[in-house]
Amino acid sequence: MKRARLKVLLICAGLAAAVLGAYALPGTVTVGALKGPTGIGMVRLFESPPSLPGGLKLVTVAVPSADVMAAKVIGGEYDAAVLPINMAAKLYSAGIPIRLAAIVGDGMISFLTSDPAIASLGDLRGKEIAVAGQGATPDYLLRHLLKKAGLDPDKDLRLSYSLPYPEAAAALAAGRIRYAVLPEPFATLALASNPSLRAPFDLGALWTASTGQASYPMSAFVVSERLATSAPGAVSALLSAYSDSITWVLANPKAAGLLVEKHDLGLKAAIAEKAIPRSNYVFVAAPRARASVEALLSVFLETAPASVGGTLPDAAFYASFE
Repeated sequence: MKRARLKVLLICAGLAAAVLGAYALPGTVTVGALKGPTGIGMVRLFESPPSLPGGLKLVTVAVPSADVMAAKVIGGEYDAAVLPINMAAKLYSAGIPIRLAAIVGDGMISFLTSDPAIASLGDLRGKEIAVAGQGATPDYLLRHLLKKAGLDPDKDLRLSYSLPYPEAAAALAAGRIRYAVLPEPFATLALASNPSLRAPFDLGALWTASTGQASYPMSAFVVSERLATSAPGAVSALLSAYSDSITWVLANPKAAGLLVEKHDLGLKAAIAEKAIPRSNYVFVAAPRARASVEALLSVFLETAPASVGGTLPDAAFYASFE
């Protein structure tokens, strides 16, 4: 399904190229941020856009979903954007002229339960686990770790994908389900709503034990090849401002939450404030992130090669602006 959707996006992009080209206005750099927790790290750019060399004007846009963002990137409407790392790799493998500039969000996925008998992954045998995000990082991360724990995710337990993130968090908090894998801020929402919920093990620590990587990347900041080659100084200034925004957000969760709501980034201020300390925002330049990116994408390749374009991105994917 996801592969077919990408093909449709590519076809539409080709048919609409002349029209979409009009969006790349002269003198502007248009950047897309995903609504929800992913966009929080960029909120200072919405509030105080940085000055870019050459008189370029920064335009920031909040986008409702990764699929919509991909269509904008494919069509050339956006000069830079935040995407799930596997989607960025898939677009690059499909020939879309983008480059990874930085990883801006590391692992922020939790396993939560109200069952006091659960202490390890092995205790999940025979259970039904709600996983919000089939074919996305929560799904493939859990499958990888279950296999490492000696469980077959398709035989020894049941992974259920029927509930999207908000509904899974609400069902867990209300006791309608007992086991769930959730990203932020939905894990924080569930924990705040039901004090009996807990995380009996740390998925990030299990990933580190399995791969030797400190964490797994989830959010990728990509730039168009056109912008990277025509205005590398502007990209460097943009990256510096983005890094500063993430630092400020982590240091000022309450103020950041207010800006998230002000700029309609998909979360209420109070929820954003609570989620920020658990959301693992980072800023790692692409060349330094390559090992962790390849470790995660290799897990996608094991389970569903098409989800990352069938192969790991080559060295040219990792752009350097340092």
